[in-house]
Amino acid sequence: MKEKNVDYVVPVVKKEKDSAYYSAYRKKKRFRLFNIIAIAVIVVSVLLVLIFAPKSIDGDWELVVNPEISQATDDEIEDSQRVYYTFTKPGDFGDGKYKTYYNGGVEEGEYKLSEKDGKALINLGTEDLEYKITGLKFLGNTKLIITYPEYTNEQTGQKIPAEDYVFAQAKAPKYEKESYDSFDTDNKLMGKWKSNDRTLEYYMYELSYTQTVEFINGGIMVIHYESTDLALDRYMYYAYTAKDNELTFSLVTDKETKYTVSYDFDEKGNLKFINDTTAGSIFADAFFGDFTFYSPENLPEPEADSNK
Repeated sequence: MKEKNVDYVVPVVKKEKDSAYYSAYRKKKRFRLFNIIAIAVIVVSVLLVLIFAPKSIDGDWELVVNPEISQATDDEIEDSQRVYYTFTKPGDFGDGKYKTYYNGGVEEGEYKLSEKDGKALINLGTEDLEYKITGLKFLGNTKLIITYPEYTNEQTGQKIPAEDYVFAQAKAPKYEKESYDSFDTDNKLMGKWKSNDRTLEYYMYELSYTQTVEFINGGIMVIHYESTDLALDRYMYYAYTAKDNELTFSLVTDKETKYTVSYDFDEKGNLKFINDTTAGSIFADAFFGDFTFYSPENLPEPEADSNK
């Protein structure tokens, strides 16, 4: 019987071991629960920051509601007719830069954010306009709404109601990557070439502008139109191929329409385009015309530039 009593001691020892095991298990379980709660708190905090933090205007946007033109459904709009804006992050004083993308062209400008009477305002170079941002960027449903206020037509006396221009979160086009599927380049063309000052007849005025053309190895040609008279600063992007002194190019948003001109270089290495009968620049004249295009190192002084 004594031996049996000794045997009965075993479960007591085992029970002590089990107690220590379950104690450790409970501690481990509480630790896991603590981790889960901590992670949940962090996730909720991040969501609250995303929801209630000030909405930022920086990024890419597509103009999807334009009161100035008749509206079409998204699938009815051709890619060449879509308008995009890209805003840089505003600085400490609410100032920043933006780009407009439309039909192969890019224009640059400056904007400024401010606040008055509890309203958020944006100025794109003309006047302060009320704006607001709705939705969440991480959900992809953000909208930028800029409101033009009600005004009275001075000629007719008619009151024009306030109008909303709506921008949706989007990706701006990469015009610089829209080359032909197959193209040739000419090393002699590579780089920037600037033309003489050119003029545009506008009613009783002669408005001057300059045209710079840049050829990039990736099969993209960029024409930069610039004028203080016209308040113009616009870049136009074209896919091109060049071979045997012949240049073929198309607007990156319309590669089916192709223009072809010949080109040559004078004894000073300046570029001339020959037989330029195209009529498709932003001024509806020849792209290059009978002008000399100079490399930066050969660019003459303005008063000496009389070759037009």
